[in-house]
Amino acid sequence: MTREIPSRREWLRTVTVTATVIGGASGSVAGGGRPNAAVPDGGDEPACTDPESGAVDVRLVPACVDDGTAVFCASNDGSRPVSLEWRALAPPAERIEFVDCRTVRVVGEFEDVILEATFLSGGEIGNVIEPVGGVDGVRTFDVSELESIPDDAIVGTAEAFRDGPVVPGAGDLTGSNPEFDACQEAAFGEVLVGDGTDGADSTSDSDGEEEREPRGGEPDADELESLTVPAGETTCFAVDAPDGPVAVQLFREGNLLVERTSAADVACPRSVSADSGEVVEPPEAFVDDRRTGE
Repeated sequence: MTREIPSRREWLRTVTVTATVIGGASGSVAGGGRPNAAVPDGGDEPACTDPESGAVDVRLVPACVDDGTAVFCASNDGSRPVSLEWRALAPPAERIEFVDCRTVRVVGEFEDVILEATFLSGGEIGNVIEPVGGVDGVRTFDVSELESIPDDAIVGTAEAFRDGPVVPGAGDLTGSNPEFDACQEAAFGEVLVGDGTDGADSTSDSDGEEEREPRGGEPDADELESLTVPAGETTCFAVDAPDGPVAVQLFREGNLLVERTSAADVACPRSVSADSGEVVEPPEAFVDDRRTGE
């Protein structure tokens, strides 16, 4: 079968439009910049809502694990409270996880992985796209340990290939960094690359098709737990994870906003004694900003 190789512009468009997110240490989904009509006081936050994807200014962070319990934190960057639903399910067998600005974890069986990284050199912005090797189960790539990529570079996108050709834009699994704009601000002091993918972390399949349906199918009402996050605040909640990593899908009004896999290698700073779905306080104890990788 002949695989069509998309152009660079098409590739960037592919990895930034998906509203479904798989894996990663922090993720966000934000709608387009088109303003919406105001709602009465006390209503849920409608601003920055994409009518096609249902996305809102909500970020989901897999914070830590403690003795069979995973902690996830949802942050509401909007100006009104938002009512959400979530469900837990087994993580996908293949996934790309952005651990922080400089670290990517790939899970699966792949012949090769390509990383695209951005850096500053002599005050000028630079970009490098490099194959970094295969994956047999789980492998973590830290750009500070890769000779072909500058130590201070930040990763924007990653592609994994089950077989050849290993060509940018033709990967079987493609992911974009949900915090790329924030990473630029942390590393460079400002956003220098206009194609930043903040708010659009994505993992897509071989042909770059947007994943429109939730993995696992549409949830039943009794599968979903409710969660309300106040405006400008973060709410952390516990999820049972007795068998290892667990994935959480976050919904709003039936629309899948984001999916995240638990941070199985990050221990909670204090013991978590909570039933699944219970809110864990205070959130500051569990949210660790590791975006810069420092």
